[in-house]
Parts: sequence; C-alpha cells; structure tokens
Amino acid sequence: MLQNLSIPQEFVLLALDRETNKLKSFFRMHVDLYTIMACIVELSINGNITFDDDDTVRISNSVPTGEKYLDRLLEIMIAEKPKKLKKWVSYFYYRREIYKMVVESLVDKGILEIENTEFLFVVPVKKYSDVANLRTHIVEKIRAELLEQGNVEEHTVALVLFLNIKSMLNDYFSDYEQKTLKQKLEILRKEDIYKKIKTVEIAIQNIDNGY
Repeated sequence: MLQNLSIPQEFVLLALDRETNKLKSFFRMHVDLYTIMACIVELSINGNITFDDDDTVRISNSVPTGEKYLDRLLEIMIAEKPKKLKKWVSYFYYRREIYKMVVESLVDKGILEIENTEFLFVVPVKKYSDVANLRTHIVEKIRAELLEQGNVEEHTVALVLFLNIKSMLNDYFSDYEQKTLKQKLEILRKEDIYKKIKTVEIAIQNIDNGY
C-alpha cells in the first residue's frame, strides 16, 4: 500500500502525527499550502506540468491522474492563465480545498481515521489515527534510500525536502541521522534527480521567510 501513496499523502500523514509531534503540530504553519506544493511536485514528476526558465508553470499533460486532489489542482491550473510558481503560492494561500481532499483520500484508503474530540473539554479538535501504521514504513523507506546504499527516488527526495524545511526530520531521526540526511541532500542537489524539485524547494523556503 505504501508504494501507492503520493508525496502529498505521505507528507500529510506525517504532518498529522500528533503522537510524535505533540503540541508542535498545532503551531506548524501553512501545512495546507505545503500540501499543495507537494501536489505540484507530484504533478511535475508525473509529467503533467513543467517549469519555464522564469518558473512559469505550464500544463504539459492534462490527462487526469485518477487522484481527485491532483485532478482538481490540474483543473484549477488549466482554468487560469499560466502563472509563475510564486503567483500560484499567493493564489492558494488561503485555500484549503486541496489539503482537505488529500486528507479525505487517506481516509478513503483506510489509512486514517478521524475522531472528533475536545481540547480541555471545550475546544473541538480532530484526532487523526494512522490505523494502517504506515508512518513507520515511510520513515524506514527514507532511511533505506538516503541513509543506506539503496536507489534514491525523486519521490523520496521531495518528501525529505518538505520534512526538512518544516523541521519534521527531528521527529523521526536522530541528530546523527539528520546530519547524514542533509549531507545526502546536498549531494543530490547536484544531480538530475533534483531538477524537478529545485523550483518548488526555493518557493517553500520563501514561504517560511514570510513571502
């Protein structure tokens, strides 16, 4: 089942890990926007979109992917004039539709269960349970590809970049492992595997810098 999850699905699954993140997850900003960025990376890897030299996003294949959230994002981008990635970030800044669809897709797959609870018996909150226990498998896949001598997939590199920028690596990896992961990322940044991810990484770094 793990190999059928997309980058945004894996990112959201880890971002909703209340047990590991504890209260920190309540204060992490822009998870919904990062989820859209993860969808854009997924569409780029799939060949649905490309980036011009000036970072304008172009539709290169409008055939539906079969994933509702990706197809909805494609539908929105097709209906609008081409925009640079920075403009798309601004466009989606206050929109949570895609993020909610990714969460729903995990529920539909039987991976997440949502329980409505209350914080301090007053504030309504949602509790997300990883009933398929896939978070552990995602972390082990990262460990196998980036910390050991295995084949490295674009999918995994992209996910680690998102986790790194959102300071989520320390939730799952030791200080030594984090250092090694970041060293491996620096090496991969010089290789072809990084080309489809570079533009999006710069954009998500800018988000955290207040853009």
